[in-house]
Amino acid sequence: MWLGPAPYKPYSAHRTHGTFRGYWDYDGGGLGDMGQHYLDPVQYFLGKDNESPVEIQAWAPYPVHPDACGSWYQVEMTYADGCKIILEADVVPDENSVTRGKPYIEGPKGKVWPGFRLDPPELRDALANLPDPEPMIQDFEESVRTRKPFGLNEVNGHRSCTLINLANAAIRTGRKLRFDSATMRFVGDDEANRLIDQPYRAPWHL
Repeated sequence: MWLGPAPYKPYSAHRTHGTFRGYWDYDGGGLGDMGQHYLDPVQYFLGKDNESPVEIQAWAPYPVHPDACGSWYQVEMTYADGCKIILEADVVPDENSVTRGKPYIEGPKGKVWPGFRLDPPELRDALANLPDPEPMIQDFEESVRTRKPFGLNEVNGHRSCTLINLANAAIRTGRKLRFDSATMRFVGDDEANRLIDQPYRAPWHL
């Protein structure tokens, strides 16, 4: 029963409790553990709650271990409009880093650095004139009573989780992937698409 619907493996204490995250059958390593929590607000302020990247490339040791999640160096995810999210692991040396010492957010009108340092500084004045975002329901009971979506709902939660799964798919296949944001399938890549529907152990099925 501890395996749930995952393929049968002999019992090991390391496959349970917190360390279960280190196995492809159950999770996706550190990315699968915490990545969604960090990327959900990024996805929100980029206005990408209803779409996913269309191109994903990862730099990681290859081939990956078939059972245990391993290390990775960098993942670049590109949306249809050219917007990019770049993830980088701490193990990357400074001379090979593309994010260290760089702004947290960079666009055509300026940059935002850690600590909310802005370039140009007058961006702070522009910020004061922006409209407040539409209020979100933060109480799930209120969401049930009013039949209105909770702020963190199944739609944007799905897209946030998809970011992590796309990154791990690129790490596992070792190549650049194209993704159809509407059909939620990789383009012309059967191997990558098999990662979407993980094998179930009988009697579990969809």
